[in-house]
Amino acid sequence: MAALWPCRHAAAEKEDVNRMLYVRFFRQTLIERIFSSRTYSLILLHGFTLYLYMRPVIRVSKDMGCGAALWAFPFLLSNIFFLLIFMVGIVYYFSDVPFMQNKNMYQVIRTGRMMWAAGQISAILAQAFLLMAANIAFSMLLLVGTCEYTLDWGKLYHTLALTGGAETYRFLFAFSYETMQMFSPLELLGLTVLIGTLVISFIGLFMFTVSLYINRNVAVTLAFLMVIMIYLVENIHPLLRRWSAMFAPVNWMRVTQIGMKLHDSFMQPSVSYMLAVLIAGITACAGLICIKIKRTEFQWYKEE
Repeated sequence: MAALWPCRHAAAEKEDVNRMLYVRFFRQTLIERIFSSRTYSLILLHGFTLYLYMRPVIRVSKDMGCGAALWAFPFLLSNIFFLLIFMVGIVYYFSDVPFMQNKNMYQVIRTGRMMWAAGQISAILAQAFLLMAANIAFSMLLLVGTCEYTLDWGKLYHTLALTGGAETYRFLFAFSYETMQMFSPLELLGLTVLIGTLVISFIGLFMFTVSLYINRNVAVTLAFLMVIMIYLVENIHPLLRRWSAMFAPVNWMRVTQIGMKLHDSFMQPSVSYMLAVLIAGITACAGLICIKIKRTEFQWYKEE
């Protein structure tokens, strides 16, 4: 037994070193991705789009002398055109996968293939959450000065949902009274963050996987097709909408349609189905990435 102790102690020390190395690499990778030209471009695109969509809310709030609650983002995201612009930006953001620029070659040498893959996968998951959080935060920031600090939906949104005020002020999206009856603001916002983070993570990892096994152009093309599928779901016969929506993960980000019916047919699959499919898809992509990284010969390219 005494002879086994040094071996166990050495193994524990090695595990601690690997854990510290992974955390350091993950932090470095995430910082590099956040402070990049692609991030700045995406922030400009999303920020300008949010401003255009939120401007009527600010105007009607001032005209009616009624504060706007901070919880408008889920309704924005459920607008098909806003979602299209939002996700086109996401596809652009991950279009440089699998991050095999010359500078990354030295990271692989220092950390090893599998730790490099794990760090890249973790960074994509973290970026997905941060992108959702940043958009929600900015949509709230735009309302500062005209907002109503409440944990309810507030009088303004109920009025817009039940009257023609949204048409008068040329809103680009709609407030759903049924959704406000079904979910509290924090419930709907939490569901938006959860599903949005998983969908963005899946898109990023899917593009990573396809880039490794085929090439980057195919990955971008397939990702765009996944985004465009929201038009198929929107325009298909109402009785077939839920069936088609089951195969369109991007459409699941339209969370205000969850539990809603159109011609006695649900517009979205159940939340449990969405979560199960997204988690399974993310896990499958992560596994395929690790398998490929372990066996492939890297082809590095100069920074763009």
